[in-house]
Amino acid sequence: MTNFKSSIATIHDAEFAYLRDMIYKMTGIVLADHKKIMVQSRLNIRLRSHGMTTFEEYVNKLKSDPKFREAELSELINRITTNKTDFFRESHHFDFLKETYLPQFEEASKATGNKKLLVWCSASSTGEEPYSIAITLLDYFFTRPGWNLKIIASDIDTNVLQTAKNGIYKADRLETVSDQMKNKYFTKSEKDGNIFYEAKPNLKSIIEFKKINLLEFPYPINEKLDLIFCRNVVIYFDKPTQKFIFNNFEEILKPSGFLIIGHSETMFGISDKFKFLGHTVYQKKS
Repeated sequence: MTNFKSSIATIHDAEFAYLRDMIYKMTGIVLADHKKIMVQSRLNIRLRSHGMTTFEEYVNKLKSDPKFREAELSELINRITTNKTDFFRESHHFDFLKETYLPQFEEASKATGNKKLLVWCSASSTGEEPYSIAITLLDYFFTRPGWNLKIIASDIDTNVLQTAKNGIYKADRLETVSDQMKNKYFTKSEKDGNIFYEAKPNLKSIIEFKKINLLEFPYPINEKLDLIFCRNVVIYFDKPTQKFIFNNFEEILKPSGFLIIGHSETMFGISDKFKFLGHTVYQKKS
C-alpha cells in the first residue's frame, strides 16, 4: 500500500521564497510565512502533473526553462489564488444598489439622457458575484425599458472564469437565492441525482467575462465605468499595491463613480481620492 504522506513533497524555505517573490511580482498577492503549508498543499498537484517529486526540481525548472515557466505560470496562479464566494455575499451592498444607487442613477439619467450603466466586477471568481449584480440590475430595470446594462466580470484565474462563463451551479450554491429569483433567472436540471441551476441567456447576455490582472494597467476596458465591485481582494495585497490599484480605479471611473470593497477592507490611510459613504461604499471625489 502506498504511503500517502510520503508522496507529498515538502517545500523548503528557499523554494517558498522564490515562489512567494514570483507570485508577488505577477499578482501583487502577499504570501506571509504562515502560508507556506498552503502553497505546499496546493502546488503538489502541479509537481505530480509534471512527474516531479520535489519542489527543488519544480523551482529549478521554472528558473531554467523559459518555455516551461511561461506555460506553467497561469496554472500556478490558478492554484494559489483564493476563490471563496457566494451569491449575494455581503447582502447590504445589493440593498445599497436597489435602494440608493440605482434610484439615484435613474434620476440623474433624466437630466443627461444617459441610459447606459457599466459595472466592473473585478474579481468575479466562479461567477456568483457578477450574476448577483446582474440579477439586481435586471430586477430593478425589469419595468423600466430602454436601458443598456453591461457588467464586465474579470479574474486572473482562467479556470474560475470558465466556470463563471458556463454559469452552472449545484443547488446548494444557490441557497441564498430566493425561489422566485431562481425560477426567473435560472434553468433547473438534474444529472446523476444532483440538481443544477444554469443562468438563463438574459442573465448571461449582460455579462462579459475576461481575464484581467489588477497589476497590469491600463486595464483592457475601453470606457469609463459607473461602478466597480472589488470586494475581498485588496486584503491580499500590501499597502503600496493597494494604493496602486485604488489610483487605477479612480482613473477608470467616471466623475463621481462608485467603488465597493469588502467588509474587512478600507481605504483609510491608503487613498484620498474617494469619499467614504459607509458600509465599505466609496465615491470618487469630483
